[in-house]
This record gives sequence, C-alpha cells and structure tokens, in this order.
Amino acid sequence: MEKVYAAALASAASKPDADEAKLVSGLVKHLESVGRMKLLPGILRELKAKEARAQALAPILEVASDGEKAAAVTAAKAEGIETKDVRVNDSLISGWRVRSGSKLIDRSGKQALVELYRNIVTK
Repeated sequence: MEKVYAAALASAASKPDADEAKLVSGLVKHLESVGRMKLLPGILRELKAKEARAQALAPILEVASDGEKAAAVTAAKAEGIETKDVRVNDSLISGWRVRSGSKLIDRSGKQALVELYRNIVTK
C-alpha cells in the first residue's frame, strides 16, 4: 500500500505546477480520514528508495578539466545522453566519459592511450 501512495505522490509532484507542501498536507489529511496514519513512515521510506534508484540510474558526465565541460555536454548529447551532472575527474588526461545506467561512452585521452597500447601489443 505504501508503494501505491508513494508512486501517486511522486507522480503528482513531478508535474511542473505541483505544490509539494499542498500535496503532503493533502496526503496527511487523507491518511487521517481513512485511519491509515501508520502508513506515513513506509511512504517516506518508499519515496527515499525511489529517489535513490533514480540517482543511481542518472547519467554522470566526467571531464578532465573545467574548460572541457561545455564541449563534453554537447558531445554527450550528440551520443544520445543528456545530463547536467558534470564532474571533474582528475584521473582523466583529457576528454570526457559519460555513464548512463550500464552504458559507458569513453572519449578520454586515457582511454585513447589504453587503446593505442592494446593495438601495439596485440599486433
């Protein structure tokens, strides 16, 4: 039952004109009226779990330096992955890489050097 309430609340909150305070107060009033206030902690737990799942699946773009952010966002968008979460990764030599779920697109200098090494060693 908590999952149903959490899904309905998340769906209503995702609308652009949603007032979260009004949604929560409406939920609390509804739960009081039907005698199900004990569900409130479970609904909160489910909402937190839903947010954690969304964060785990959200695309993350890593760049070698701050100066490469704009170009990396554009290049990742051309590859079909849009994100605003851009982080500087000091282990990258140059370029960028983006991870979305289980998909990784690596256009970094580090990856290019690894590929060059593999090509030299295997030939």
